[in-house]
Amino acid sequence: MVRPLPSALSTALNSLTRRPALALSVADRVLHYAPYQTPGTPDSWHDACLASDGSIVRVRLARASSFLNGTFQVQRISDPTQASQWAGGAWVTLPGAAAVMNQDGGCAIANCQGQLRAFAQRGSGGNQLWVWTSTDNGLSWSGPMTVLSPPGNALIKGVACAATNDVFFLYDVAGGEAIGCSFFNGTSWSALQSWSLPPLGASGGLAAAWAGNRYRLIYSDNYSLSSCTFDAASGQWSAGQAIAPATTTAIMRLAPRLSFADGLYTLSCVEADSGSLTGSVYSYPRLRQSADLVHWSNGTILHMLPCSYGAVVLAVTSPASGNAGPRSYVLTMPAIASAPLFQSSNPQQSLDLSASVLAYRRLERPGRPARLEVLLDNSGGSYNALVSSAGTYRPLGLGATLTLSEGYYAGIPPTPALLKTGTYVLSQLHFLRSPQENRLLLVANDRTRLLDLLARYQNSYSGQTLAFLISEVCARAGLFSVALPTTPQMSQTIPAFVIQAGQPYRAALDELCNTYGLVYFLDQDEVLCFRELNSSEGPAWSYRPEIELFSLGSSDERANHIIVSGKPPAGGPPQALTTAESYDDLHLQQVGCERLYYHIDHKLTTTSQCAQKAAFLLAQEQRAASRHRAVVPLNPALQLFDTLALTDSLAPTGSGQSLICRISGLQAHYEAQQGRAEMQLELEGP
Repeated sequence: MVRPLPSALSTALNSLTRRPALALSVADRVLHYAPYQTPGTPDSWHDACLASDGSIVRVRLARASSFLNGTFQVQRISDPTQASQWAGGAWVTLPGAAAVMNQDGGCAIANCQGQLRAFAQRGSGGNQLWVWTSTDNGLSWSGPMTVLSPPGNALIKGVACAATNDVFFLYDVAGGEAIGCSFFNGTSWSALQSWSLPPLGASGGLAAAWAGNRYRLIYSDNYSLSSCTFDAASGQWSAGQAIAPATTTAIMRLAPRLSFADGLYTLSCVEADSGSLTGSVYSYPRLRQSADLVHWSNGTILHMLPCSYGAVVLAVTSPASGNAGPRSYVLTMPAIASAPLFQSSNPQQSLDLSASVLAYRRLERPGRPARLEVLLDNSGGSYNALVSSAGTYRPLGLGATLTLSEGYYAGIPPTPALLKTGTYVLSQLHFLRSPQENRLLLVANDRTRLLDLLARYQNSYSGQTLAFLISEVCARAGLFSVALPTTPQMSQTIPAFVIQAGQPYRAALDELCNTYGLVYFLDQDEVLCFRELNSSEGPAWSYRPEIELFSLGSSDERANHIIVSGKPPAGGPPQALTTAESYDDLHLQQVGCERLYYHIDHKLTTTSQCAQKAAFLLAQEQRAASRHRAVVPLNPALQLFDTLALTDSLAPTGSGQSLICRISGLQAHYEAQQGRAEMQLELEGP
């Protein structure tokens, strides 16, 4: 649907004398991680959390010659700029934790409503899971207090706390590893609650989060990352979707850790290859993100942080002290990486470009990223110092976000009435110089360009709905804001689907959308909108005298008989098919010729599904038969797939044509010196 216009902007757009207005800003929101501190502490199992006063509190299991004689230590960083606070000498042994801990059992620390709780398993003299508590942001600690003893003197293989006075852990059982948990009631810890799912063959760590009404756990079996949920009220365990299935034993995935900031969860894990199968040797963190703990991106790597025992991501918006400012940290034992968090008030991260825009063009087409090209006046080199270079980041840098608003001057005295029409990621920056000019050309694409990235790993799915799979593909690419239609086909089940390694995510998404006739585009707020087009949809905007150029066209070279075949029925005769057909009788009568279109899709398992697909294909054939073009004044309300009503004037000056059509592509042009502000609309049937 069209974007709703403010009344002042609507009045200005309908005026005979229009003066265009715009706003263009750039903001560098990229987390430019770089080496920050290098304490060189020997690698070991560790965890970290943010205390209520803004300090970073870390725990580690310092390794010893015997795996049952590790030492559990804590470190408090109030000023991250001070290297001495990260150094080995800043670690303090917790009470009773010297040389008696299971150094391979993992550890956890969490801020539980202001109280810090640290967990690890005793190794010598018993196998109790111990907890230490701090009520002063990690300055002092009480404990150890026994949570429980795993049955049969079992060794723990990973510990996690979701910051709600709880603890989850992986422990040895017959046949492999199980997940157990215990909860604190204010005075004591509950008895062991063990999961009801099959045991794992091995354990590579555990992470936990509280997801509103249940716990979501992410665990490693050394080679894959999987998830499950636990409903504490009912005691019910449920298996979840694999996050990173193991397609080979070459790549290990270890030490998952979860954090939450700015509306997204970040899952870190170590990816490692010994080289025994591939010849490639590495061990570094990969950071994945999710908005719902169900659908995860394939993420990005931090090759600069070689480690084996995990990485913890923390966003510190209000540091306890020091001049570090709001920053994000990725913590490992040998080294720490960090990046400044975005602040709109920071002139090194945000900039208004509106006054320097000489011209721009924005181009929108289905199935590809929207594109914005902007020409800026750089007289006197006014922007030279604001352009990023490697390692030195400024607002005008590759990956920065451009936000465009369009409109007209309105009111008395005239003031800009604007509407945001697009958000783009800067992908090219060119200096244009001659003796007479000094300009910058910015080229940007909207964030659906992420769909053109290649999938790193293969992911297979069985028996999932179309809605689930669309959300999954989008999240894998890094797009988390998705708006799906409430139509019956969204609940249709796809029997089997594969996101293939080495292929673009867009190929997988297009395959899903083509199954049930969906289209998609990214709106101005970076929400990926999916729609089912309907020819009975009424026009959202009408044009009569405002049309500056009008071209109408039609063609009979289209199919009028659609035959769709799905997966053959199981157990039937060898020649049995699952088939449906759709017909355009009016076109058959008009042209006197049958034009066939055969389509095969094994994701369709019933004749009703085939019938839906045939109807969608026929509707698209009918839309594509009509191709029109119109040039109209720049209209910030219009976007892809909006329906318009166009009426041309009557003879002798016009064609007298009147039609309903749909936007299949648009170009918006603005040139300040020529006073040009117009849109070229490519149109098809409704």
